Amino acid sequence: MITKYNAPWHPLKSVILGKSYSENFYADIKNIKIRETLQKIARETEEDYKNIQKTLESLNVKVFRPDIAESSIMDWIDYDGKINYSTASSCTLIPRPPMHPRDSQLIVGDEMYATTNEINYYDNIFNVQDLKLVPNDRQFDAPMVTVIGDTLIVDTQDLPWLGNYVKSLFPNKKITAISVGGHNDAVYAPLLPGVLLSTHYKSSYSESFPDWEVYHIENQSWDALPEWRQFKHSNQTKWWMPGEEKNEEFNNFVGTWMEHWLGYVAETVFDVNLLMVDTKTVLVNNYHKGVFDFLKKHNIEPIIAPFRHRFFWDGGIHCITSDLYREGESENYIKN
Repeated sequence: MITKYNAPWHPLKSVILGKSYSENFYADIKNIKIRETLQKIARETEEDYKNIQKTLESLNVKVFRPDIAESSIMDWIDYDGKINYSTASSCTLIPRPPMHPRDSQLIVGDEMYATTNEINYYDNIFNVQDLKLVPNDRQFDAPMVTVIGDTLIVDTQDLPWLGNYVKSLFPNKKITAISVGGHNDAVYAPLLPGVLLSTHYKSSYSESFPDWEVYHIENQSWDALPEWRQFKHSNQTKWWMPGEEKNEEFNNFVGTWMEHWLGYVAETVFDVNLLMVDTKTVLVNNYHKGVFDFLKKHNIEPIIAPFRHRFFWDGGIHCITSDLYREGESENYIKN
């Protein structure tokens, strides 16, 4: 498969769209409250995936989806009858589904690197053996690197060596190191040459995007849900026990957060994790007057494509897609 990526606003021609477990994966959970809530999330997640696929295809974008070997969640229970789902990124019991294909794939120009070991989910899309593989001791989530023409913006807060390593992979690119502490696409979104959308997590772009016009969104994303964020963070090391009637921890989680806050998130919270289709079109999760006015100013049409449970799955439209081919060549967009 031919791949190409030089800037996030170049015309998108093909993309990978993620996939999660189906309703059947949770069918053997005995606790009906837990089972039905997880199945509702699974059902609505796939509905949203299909809606995003339909929207992209209507814009003449070819969509590929990974395969999942379905099983039952009960197959992944340990000897104590427990599973660890809240720390799925490091969990050895239950495989994390390929919901976030962008995490494991970095395309710069026509070079494609597999940056994590989760790339095997995509062997129905391309020959994994043909990819360039990052060594285990140098693996990183691809959204820690933003490709802007001849410049790569690299988050080095958690991985201080990443800037030099990325430079070794792409010696002809300029490297700008920033401090984000996570995925760049959760903090800012380049919309056009010289135009940037940002959360308030990063207030200054004088070094990374000098002289660009920046629109900051206040009190959105995780900050719009302080109670949810506090609960999720405090529950990171807890065990969830399907089928256990006395599991007060998980029952409280389901009853308090899944049933109430997920609907709230879907309707009111805007984040910058969006997908530019070309210089005139962008896919967003929902409506935000200030952002929509800013997009209109720059002649960009927003198309609302909800991903209702993005805060449960920890990923928006940009996370759950991975660009395979965008038309356009590398240029000098950042004058520094």
